[in-house]
Amino acid sequence: MNRVMRSGAALVAAGVSSIASAAIVNDWNLIVLGNANNSSQDIEGRAWVGGNFISSGSPTVAKNLAPASSFLGKTTLAVGGNVSVSNLNQQAGNLRYGGTFSGNFNANGGGNRAQDGSIAAQIPSYTSELVGLSNFYKGLSANSTATFPSGQPGAVTYNANPVNGLAVFNVSAANVFNNNLIQQLNLNINSATAIVINVSGTTINFTNGNMVGAWTSAFARSKVIWNFHEATNIFLDRNFNGAILAPNAALRNTTAIDGSVFVKSLQQDGEIHLPNFAGYIPTPGTAALLALAGLTAARRRR
Repeated sequence: MNRVMRSGAALVAAGVSSIASAAIVNDWNLIVLGNANNSSQDIEGRAWVGGNFISSGSPTVAKNLAPASSFLGKTTLAVGGNVSVSNLNQQAGNLRYGGTFSGNFNANGGGNRAQDGSIAAQIPSYTSELVGLSNFYKGLSANSTATFPSGQPGAVTYNANPVNGLAVFNVSAANVFNNNLIQQLNLNINSATAIVINVSGTTINFTNGNMVGAWTSAFARSKVIWNFHEATNIFLDRNFNGAILAPNAALRNTTAIDGSVFVKSLQQDGEIHLPNFAGYIPTPGTAALLALAGLTAARRRR
């Protein structure tokens, strides 16, 4: 396991240029390994759901994929299980699902819907890739620091100090999210070209403070990834910026997420916006190696 972790550090030393273009986190705006429940909310990009996609209302998928003509013949909503909706508005591309479909399907971008049993078969590989990526990020050495309010309400400020373009933070949920002293979150990008924020803690409750300044930039939304490597439950009651990686977590959002989302299950009560994630990822195969190493270590502990 230690040898695998050191290989991840070596990749960072080589620089952010070792980005793999074929990773699933680059291809999908939303990945849910299990079930996704949607309360008539928008998903701006492509969505992959391993379990069921359920809504009693009228969700809109692929809302901002334009022009729609460029997505003809492409799957923009993939569901491994059943689709149960009142009205599904698909603004571009096709719907493919492994189980049954109930409700109305509005192919506003000229696409179609059809059964496809291959999606559910992808769940193990998608799970392995997300878990491996989370493990890889967790193994990176922090080179940047965040300051927190103490005693009096104030701001959390992330100060990037990148090495070869990559800034890595290690923070706890207790300090950043489950903290009623926080009024706002600031970000100093400095010369970073990608940012990884590893967050420890099993329960995330983002109910205090707001992301301001550089957090609302196109850079933060596409080049920052929050790695909730221990999280099992995440509740977001504030507008969130940056990609979310939490392969073991149930996520509920009540406001918009500006960035991609990769989670175990989803209760979507707020919109999920583009862009797709375009930040730092390891070279092909490294994340899967980390996932395998983690599984082996877990078996040994048993």
